[in-house]
Amino acid sequence: MYIEREPILYLLLFLISIKCSEIKQYYVDRGKNLTIKCPLDHSDVMWVREGRENHQASRSTVLKNGSLFLETVDEEDNGLYTCSRENVVTDDKVYMKVIVRTVPPPLVNVRIFPSTILAVIVWEVNGTGGYPIMNFTAQYRLAYTDNKWIPILPNHIMPNSRQIDVYGLHPNTTYEFRVWATNQLGRGRKTNVLSTTKGVFTEEAGAEDFDTRAWAVAVGVVMGTLILLSMGMCFLLYQECRLPTDFQIRFQ
Repeated sequence: MYIEREPILYLLLFLISIKCSEIKQYYVDRGKNLTIKCPLDHSDVMWVREGRENHQASRSTVLKNGSLFLETVDEEDNGLYTCSRENVVTDDKVYMKVIVRTVPPPLVNVRIFPSTILAVIVWEVNGTGGYPIMNFTAQYRLAYTDNKWIPILPNHIMPNSRQIDVYGLHPNTTYEFRVWATNQLGRGRKTNVLSTTKGVFTEEAGAEDFDTRAWAVAVGVVMGTLILLSMGMCFLLYQECRLPTDFQIRFQ
């Protein structure tokens, strides 16, 4: 027998249980089948799981030996399962947790920091899917087009990286960037972000608004300082050259 219960009710029942055996964990890859054996070793067992959709229940079957068979599991099959003897209130309950391993989830906080001809893509990881991340991949193309995606080298970004530089862009151009993670089960869902590179003059620290008169004054100050320093050096050299002559005349 298989019963569905709402998550809150199931949690309350879990908390008020007087006896609770150690929770055994079952790991399974997404798309695989899973059979959970009830340790009570009775055919008249009852399985309970926290809230489940109707279409999920159709993929769950209690076998003749009391085991629970889950067909083609997916992320929604994650959760806590309980088996107990049917119609026996005082019997112990056995708790088991199913953990479904998947491809990596989409990356989060993906941001683009554009310059005129380059950009930096920055991202954060929101889980691995159950297997370690093997690498990241990033691509770009002109926005609002069906152009071929251009790979951003290296094709396989190190799993500990959280950013990548993009070179060879055009100023004042909107690009579409996408990045995703990969584990041994395959590629995660891609995250797409639009960003526009800066214009040619926007990075010149306000060059178009620069006052040439201020530049001329600055140059004049520097040149005047150099002239004064040069005159001072010449005067000192002149004094050093005259000292020996005056000294000789005084003692003749």
